[in-house]
Amino acid sequence: MDWLRQRLAEQGGRAGFAPVMDWLLNDPTHGFYGSGRVRFGPQGDFVTSPSLGSAFGELLLRQLIPLLAALAARTEGPIRLLEWGPGEGQLAAQLGQGLLELDPPWLQRLELVLVETSAPLRDRQRQRLVPLALPHRWATAAELAAAPTPGLVLAHELIDALPVERFLLHQGRWHCLEVVLAADGGIGWAPGAPLGAETLAVLAGLGLPADGGGRPEGWTSEWCPALAPWLAQVRQGLSQGWLLAIDYGHPAARYYGPQRDGGTLLANRGQLSCQQLLQDPGDWDLTAHVCITHLEQAAAAAAWHWRGASLQGEALLQLGLAAEISALSAPGPLDLPQRLARREELLRLVDPYLLGGFWWMLLATEGSCNFQADGEGLTRPGWWP
Repeated sequence: MDWLRQRLAEQGGRAGFAPVMDWLLNDPTHGFYGSGRVRFGPQGDFVTSPSLGSAFGELLLRQLIPLLAALAARTEGPIRLLEWGPGEGQLAAQLGQGLLELDPPWLQRLELVLVETSAPLRDRQRQRLVPLALPHRWATAAELAAAPTPGLVLAHELIDALPVERFLLHQGRWHCLEVVLAADGGIGWAPGAPLGAETLAVLAGLGLPADGGGRPEGWTSEWCPALAPWLAQVRQGLSQGWLLAIDYGHPAARYYGPQRDGGTLLANRGQLSCQQLLQDPGDWDLTAHVCITHLEQAAAAAAWHWRGASLQGEALLQLGLAAEISALSAPGPLDLPQRLARREELLRLVDPYLLGGFWWMLLATEGSCNFQADGEGLTRPGWWP
């Protein structure tokens, strides 16, 4: 707690939540991700789809390969599969190994690129990817923008960790909800300045009029000012291609519904969640759901074309998950405990109250929007919004 007190004191005793969230997650010494404190998987802080086993990567490849094949058919030279925020490298390793086993005709043109800002996590990723024979490297956003190529960007459970600003209805107007340092050293919340015209315009586009639209005094939520700059940053690294973001989310009508007072922010650690966002600073993951409507609206300004969204459970079923479950009843090399474990893994991926509640959100550049009957012989992905 002392380091956060000092950081707030350096800011005059108060700050918006977006910079505070950035400190708590990304500070290289104290941040949950920046310091490498995070642990993924059933025995860690939270479960991700790739941490359950190989099934998610296998099914996801059925979505990614047609997109990469389309780029390979329409371009010359190298193509990239980029994972932005790859955690401990589990998904990158699964996808890379799966591509090697499938050996598509354009594989020799493919490079796996990881974008990771946390030095400790980069070290874990390097260790995990040592056995992978597929060419792979790490790059910064600036390096990608300096030499854009055709590619597909995968952002799995990334956008929910972009810093968000909290706001509240105070005296009939939207105000920033700030983190403040009290005279006795305590850290709490207090209304800040009224929101500016640019922010009010964004919120109005999401169904939040400047006067609150009948919401009660003190009603709070959050929005992500980092989303539009991040979309632009990703776009600058591609000459053409795709962005597939996979995350928890809601459309604006649900995200900002009058009944959702308090927003979606949660702190997570050791498989537990709570709403005490400032306790044990840097020792908890902080996440906010993605506003799908905001993502769609921000995409156009960053030269992306919105291709649609689907719940993960629905997407994976269309990609053949049900057939995978059925195949477990047929003769094969797996013994009974392995079959039961595989079945449990597959079911958790589509459980609407667990990982099946994620959204798959697909964006494309101008030259990559559609699969057309133009003689390319390409197969459409199993899920297509």
